[in-house]
Amino acid sequence: MTTSSNFSSNTPSIQNEMKSYIQLASAGHFPLFFTEWIEEGLESKQPMSYQIANRNVRDVFKNLSRHKTQQKKKTALIGLDKLERDVFVQSFVKVVEHSLLKDLKNLH
Repeated sequence: MTTSSNFSSNTPSIQNEMKSYIQLASAGHFPLFFTEWIEEGLESKQPMSYQIANRNVRDVFKNLSRHKTQQKKKTALIGLDKLERDVFVQSFVKVVEHSLLKDLKNLH
């Protein structure tokens, strides 16, 4: 899992919420995204470092933290323009991938 130092600028609730969604995504469940968003976001895969992806995810989750329900968070993501949403999806998948690979290293 991602360490808390990566999220030090966030409040604990934002940090916990991000971790929860990353854990769900690690299990293959993406409740904030429509399937089309994931497909479109990963089609235009441009090189992105983990640090940039992590910052992108953190910034969007700061904005989403105003909304209390998952449906309202999803609606807020609908409000993003396509490019912003694609970058967020790509960033989120990168963070999830990093988390999974980190866990695999710990198993060895």
